[in-house]
Amino acid sequence: MWQKIGRIVILLLCLVGIGGFIYLDNIEELNSGEMELSFYVGDEVIRAWKGEDAYYLFLPSYADINEVELTSYAGGFEVITTGREVEEGTQLSGFSYNEKYLCKSLDTKEEFSLCIMQSANLPTIFLETDSGTIEHIWADKEVEENGKIKIVSTDGELHYEGGLNSVKARGNYSFNNYEKKPFSITLKDEVSLLGLGAGQKYALISNASDPTLIRNDIARRLEAAVGAEYDNIGRFVDLYANGEYLGNYYLCENIEIGDGRIAVTDLEEQMDRLFQKSNYESVEEYNVDYTHAKIMKEIPEDITGGYLLEREFEDRYKLEYWENPSGFVTDNNEHFFIKSPKYCSVEQVEYLENYVNEAEEAILSPEGICKATSKSYEEYIDVDSFAKKYLVEEITKNYDAGISSTFFYKDSDSVDARIKAAPIWDADMSFGCYLEWMEEIAENPEGLTELSLHPHSSLWYEALCEKEEYYQKVLEIYADSAEPFLKELVNNGLDSYKHELAASAAMNDIRWQIDLDNNMYYEDRDTEYEQLEKYITDRKTFLDSVWIK
Repeated sequence: MWQKIGRIVILLLCLVGIGGFIYLDNIEELNSGEMELSFYVGDEVIRAWKGEDAYYLFLPSYADINEVELTSYAGGFEVITTGREVEEGTQLSGFSYNEKYLCKSLDTKEEFSLCIMQSANLPTIFLETDSGTIEHIWADKEVEENGKIKIVSTDGELHYEGGLNSVKARGNYSFNNYEKKPFSITLKDEVSLLGLGAGQKYALISNASDPTLIRNDIARRLEAAVGAEYDNIGRFVDLYANGEYLGNYYLCENIEIGDGRIAVTDLEEQMDRLFQKSNYESVEEYNVDYTHAKIMKEIPEDITGGYLLEREFEDRYKLEYWENPSGFVTDNNEHFFIKSPKYCSVEQVEYLENYVNEAEEAILSPEGICKATSKSYEEYIDVDSFAKKYLVEEITKNYDAGISSTFFYKDSDSVDARIKAAPIWDADMSFGCYLEWMEEIAENPEGLTELSLHPHSSLWYEALCEKEEYYQKVLEIYADSAEPFLKELVNNGLDSYKHELAASAAMNDIRWQIDLDNNMYYEDRDTEYEQLEKYITDRKTFLDSVWIK
C-alpha cells in the first residue's frame, strides 16, 4: 500500500514539475526580456505592443480611455513631458489618442514612447488559448489548442461568450508568406456569431495581402447581389488573442454543409449516426475501416448526396491529400477533394467520381451531351448557380478563380441531382490586387478571362462560355444585378468602407507594417482606395461594352 502511495506522490510531483516548466516557458515567451505594459480594459487585460518607435496600446471600439488603467503587475511609469506618474491601478484619463508620450519606467528608468489608439464601428473578438500564447499555433498549421471566445459589440454589450474546441492557423499562401496569419476556430456549440449562419466552425481571414482589407467583402456582397443561393458575407472585427492585439480580421462562415450553412442532405451526420450504432471504440478506427472497406453492412441507403467538393490544382492536391482522405481525379485531370463527408466509403467515392465524369463530359462536349447517358450538361449542373459564380469571379478578376479553393456541392438525387457552385472563398487577390508573378493576368482591368488564363485553370468555365444558354444567363444577370451593384459601389460604397474601417485599419497598419513593407506596390491607404476605385470603374466600363448590348 505504501508503495502505491509513494508512486502516486512521485507522479503528482512530476506533473507539478511539468506544469511548472510549461508555465515558466509561457512567461518567458510573453516577456522575452522586454518591459511589459498591460492595461485593464473592463474585464480584459490588453498588452501594449512594442513597435520600432513606441509602445502602442490598441483599444477596442467600446473602450473608454478614462476607465482604462495600468495593471497591478505592469509597473508604473512617468510621463516625462508633464511629470505625471502613472502608477499601478491608475486610470489613463488625460491622455489623448494618437499622440506619442515620452515616458520613463519607474522601476528600470528605461525611457520609451507610448501611443494610445482606438478602433471604431467594429465589434471585438477576444480569444484565449490554453498555452496563453499564439506563437505555437502560428508556427505550424497542424497545431491546435482549446480555448475560449468572447465577442463584445461596439457599445460594450456582451454578444457571445463560450468555449472553443479548437483554435488553429489556416490558409496556404496567406499562412506561409505573411506575418499576420488567418485562423480557423471551432466552437463547442452551434452558434450564430454576429448574425452569421449558425454553426460550430468559423474562419478569421487576415486579408494580409490586401492593403484595403475590403476585397473579400466586396466579392461576397457582389455574390449576394446577383442572387446566389448561398453567399458568405462576413463581419469585420478587431481581434485580440491572449491579451495581444492581432489586427483587423474578417469573421465568416466556413464553407460547409449544415442547417445554418449549405442546407443539403447531411451525409456526414448520417454516417456519424452509423458510428454510434457500431461496435468501434473510436471514430478514427471506424473511419479508417469505413473508408477502405469495399463493402460495409452499415452504409447510408442513399449515397447520391449531399456532398461538398473542393477543386484544387494538381500540385496542391498531391501536397494536401494526406489531410483530405477522400478525393478523386476526373478523366480530364480535374482534381477534387470530398470535403463532406470527410471519410467516404469506396462506393461513395466511386459514385461521385462517375457522376462528375459524366457531368464533365457533357460540359466539355461541343453538343453539351454526355454520350453514355444522353443527358445534357443542364441536367448535371445548376446553370444558374454556375453563371453567378462565374460572374463574381470574372468581374473581380480573381486570380484563384477556377484554380484553387473552388467549391461545389450536390444534394441527393431525390432532392436535386444537379451539381451547384458553392460560395466563393479567396478573393483578396482580385480587383487589381496582385503579386508580381500574377501581373500578366491580374493587372489589366480589361479582357475576359473565362477563368482559363492560368496553367492550372479548370477546363469547365471556358467550355461553359461556349454554351449559348449558359452565356445568355451570364449576360442577363450582369445587366440586371451586377452592373447596378458596381455602379453603387463606385458612387458610394467605397467611401462607406473607408469611413467604417478607418480607425481599425490605422491600428492594423501599424501592427502589421512588416507586411505592408513587403508589399512592393503599397504606397498608402488613400492611394490604395483611389487605385481600387479606378480599377473597378475601368473594369465596369469594359464589361458594359461587351456584356450590355
